[in-house]
Amino acid sequence: MTSSWSMAFRSLARRKTRTALTVSGIIIGVAMILVLLSLAAGTSGQAVSFIRNLSDAQITVVNGTTAAPSTGGFSGFGGFGGGGNGSSFRSFFGSANTVNASLVNTIGNLSGVYEVSPSLSTTGYIDGSNAFLYGIDPSTYSTVTGGLTIISGTNFQNISGNQIILGDTLAQDLGVSAGSTVTVGANSTGGVSYTVVGIFSTGNTFEERAGYISLSNAQSLSGDSGLVSDIYVKATTTNVVNLVASEISSEISGVRVITADSASSTAASSLSGTLTTFFTVIGLVALLAGGFGAINTMMISVSERTREVGTLRAIGATKGQIMKIFMSEAFLIGLAGAVAGVFIGIIVSVLLPSLTGAASSGRFGSGGFGGAFRGALMPNVTPEILGISLLLGLFVGILAGIYPAWRAAKMNPVEALRHV
Repeated sequence: MTSSWSMAFRSLARRKTRTALTVSGIIIGVAMILVLLSLAAGTSGQAVSFIRNLSDAQITVVNGTTAAPSTGGFSGFGGFGGGGNGSSFRSFFGSANTVNASLVNTIGNLSGVYEVSPSLSTTGYIDGSNAFLYGIDPSTYSTVTGGLTIISGTNFQNISGNQIILGDTLAQDLGVSAGSTVTVGANSTGGVSYTVVGIFSTGNTFEERAGYISLSNAQSLSGDSGLVSDIYVKATTTNVVNLVASEISSEISGVRVITADSASSTAASSLSGTLTTFFTVIGLVALLAGGFGAINTMMISVSERTREVGTLRAIGATKGQIMKIFMSEAFLIGLAGAVAGVFIGIIVSVLLPSLTGAASSGRFGSGGFGGAFRGALMPNVTPEILGISLLLGLFVGILAGIYPAWRAAKMNPVEALRHV
């Protein structure tokens, strides 16, 4: 008897259109799985870099009741704009817990501490436009966090005056520049005049919708006199960072101490895990849809070949051999779909950075929410992802053939031969 593989191949070749449509369903699913998993892998590396850049401070001290990064929040990170720095997201997520400003001196007196800088995150209005406002101590902020990246004007000149440094995007929206005067207030109808002394940039539109003022002015604006939301700490050397962090935790109650490495790795791991799960579910749905198409095709094939199955049984083919023929077809469908899907997925992953880079510099990248996501997507295709995608395609193809093959093997040969 002809081998099951050659019979399976001839059967698929006789029904080229149907086979192509069946395989295409698996191809789409496998390609989607590969692209989405590679995006999740690439995002993990980008997330570590992005979250680290939110604050150059080695240690951040926040209220102990503030949500940790592992719960999905980004609280506890420094102000936007400082050498890639970013300001606390706490005000954005509605969890702006504060601590007493007297802790700044307490922490500053601990061994191993080089410099301490307090900050207060809040929201307000600048010329009637809602914006993030960050109160800082200019004399220590640059030392601890690296400072602001000023692209126009200067940094703070007179700590006691009403001065503000605006993000580039916000300044453009308001139509102001260094030297202009803006009104800053807690609501859209009132406020105090501030001189724009400088414009900072981070390359991210979302981060640039912010303004920096002195800590005392931010406390007065928010009504949080004597309070701060973040205390940034720089150790004397990198070797004592963990020791200083432990000392702060043991000496001061009610606070949470975050080191830059632990915060970035925890938040990035959480983000990467969430994205991987989300992308995998989407890809599996598409792959399962292709699997159902394969099942449908195999069932139709079994129905159309009832007389052929009866003939094979009549000349001595066993149930196992009949099942092997149809399982061979399912394997070939899965193999073809998996290989082609992996190939297409690799091509899409290679082209995606240039395609998304071009899109981000177009109409969706120049401002608004589009600018918050400026930059190309950078998929990372690893051997593990290639293997997983290939195996999933094969698995779906084989799984789709089990029931049809079992139905064919269970046919009564006498009844099958009567089938017209």
